[in-house]
Amino acid sequence: MKKIVLMVVGWLFVVNLFGYAALNRFNLTPDTSYKWILPENFPVPTSSDLVDMHNRWDSYWYLDIVHNGYYLKTDNTLANVVFFPMYPALILVVGTVLFGNYVLAGWLLSMAFLVTSCVYLYRFVKEFHPDIDPELPIVLMLVFPTAFFFNVIYTESIFLFMTITTFYYAFRKEYRLAGLFAFLGALTHSNGVFLALPILWKIVEENGWKNMLAPKTWWKLYPVVFAPIGSFLFLGYDYWKFGDPLLFFKIQSNWGRSFSINWEHFSTFSHPSIANMCIDIFLAVFIISAVVAVWRKLSPLYAIFMSTTLIAAFTSGTLMSVGRYSLVMFPLFILLAGVKDRYARMGWILASTLFLALDIILFVNNYWAG
Repeated sequence: MKKIVLMVVGWLFVVNLFGYAALNRFNLTPDTSYKWILPENFPVPTSSDLVDMHNRWDSYWYLDIVHNGYYLKTDNTLANVVFFPMYPALILVVGTVLFGNYVLAGWLLSMAFLVTSCVYLYRFVKEFHPDIDPELPIVLMLVFPTAFFFNVIYTESIFLFMTITTFYYAFRKEYRLAGLFAFLGALTHSNGVFLALPILWKIVEENGWKNMLAPKTWWKLYPVVFAPIGSFLFLGYDYWKFGDPLLFFKIQSNWGRSFSINWEHFSTFSHPSIANMCIDIFLAVFIISAVVAVWRKLSPLYAIFMSTTLIAAFTSGTLMSVGRYSLVMFPLFILLAGVKDRYARMGWILASTLFLALDIILFVNNYWAG
């Protein structure tokens, strides 16, 4: 376990050193990859602050909740009410201890949850996939093209932790503990409600479908409802405070989260937009193919869970965030670790690392990165 912690700490040192160099080495102009990125709203940072380079894009909204709580703007368009409360609450607690340095608090939390996520992933693979080197999925996850998001003020690290712990304890048949982490995951991310799936799957698998149809055995399913309760608590809070039971979904549509295709994001009006489009299409095809392979080679449960994440990513009507959403699909890294062809695996690691470097450069310089 010590080796895993040192591996993650070493990764954090390298990517942050690279990110700091990328922040201070280039003399870049504002991003032109999308028409909605206005230079006056998304300037290239001039500060060389090591901590603040982790504060970009959605980070603003989590910190906005910390400072101002949940509120609606007068035009009721973009608002922080669609961001779930667990991560901002933790930032508030840790940031208070750090004398109000909430950016540092968010960064430290993300790093801490990444370390603990990797420890649990190691345990999970070692116990339930003994034919796979338990260190290899961690390496493959850390070099994934969008892995830098584990290290910034986003919910990727904390939600990965809640996801892996839910699966880990569900597989160990410790359903109440799995339910607890699923509940916390549902308070962390909109996809947290789907953490009920592994608990339901393993309970039914243990007791049999026919037995679970009997009313006298229904009580065994109570840990399954923990995740939905977490999600409905947050939605209920929105309703209680703002008086609209559909507020979350309305604001999400203002953010572009809907099943209608947002053609503006598919426009190829510049070389950066074309490059982004090619990367997004590649990642989308890669992840969809991986879901099919996971179904065939690992488990339908994994594939179903990965599919729910994909559906959530595609509700934006674009492919813009599919790479970042895929970070919590830990079965993907188990699948890649099982590739027997050494040269194919090393080729993927090289390509993935290069795209990770590109993503770091984009993010720290306030360019769209996922």
